[in-house]
Amino acid sequence: MRTSAAVLSGLWLTVAACGGSGSTSPPYQTVERLSISVSGASIVSGTSVKATATLSNGSPAPNVTWTSSNFNIANVASDGTISGHIAGTAIITATSGTIVGQASVTVVPGAPVSIAIYSGNDQSAAMGSRLAEPLCTNVKDAAGNFIVGAVVTYTVATGGGSMDAPTSPATNASGIAISGLWLLGGVAGTQTVTASSPGVGSVTFTATAR
Repeated sequence: MRTSAAVLSGLWLTVAACGGSGSTSPPYQTVERLSISVSGASIVSGTSVKATATLSNGSPAPNVTWTSSNFNIANVASDGTISGHIAGTAIITATSGTIVGQASVTVVPGAPVSIAIYSGNDQSAAMGSRLAEPLCTNVKDAAGNFIVGAVVTYTVATGGGSMDAPTSPATNASGIAISGLWLLGGVAGTQTVTASSPGVGSVTFTATAR
């Protein structure tokens, strides 16, 4: 019985030793990633910024192909230069071999360059009375984006009438500067009001006094 127990005991030890020496762990593997860096939180319409693509080991990504989800908002050149156009958000994608990285870019309106009549032109009313609708204008940048916060001043040019407040409103969140009502003067025929904004010129509203 002692011999048998020793054999069994040795068998157990042998099995345990074989099991321990046969187990292996898989080799550690690093998953390569690509990140995109863009200077600044946003891009002003009409300007450009440079984007760079970097691998997770800190080295520049090789042979990068650049694309934009919306070229009307932000165009990206083959060297990673991003140009802002229409206000909005676009996704910029960089591809290096089989590795892909993405970044979101936001385009904001640029400097105001033009003013235009939005509504309220060519109304008519009795002499000495107020028109039914206010005068409304838009201010835009070079790409046609509406500018928010641009001050527009409404001034009676001919006819001898007057403007109710506000006479110098700022463009609202929709890009519209809304005046007070226009009180026509006591002269029959065509009367005019000029709407102007600093640095962008002016437009002329006309009304007919009966």
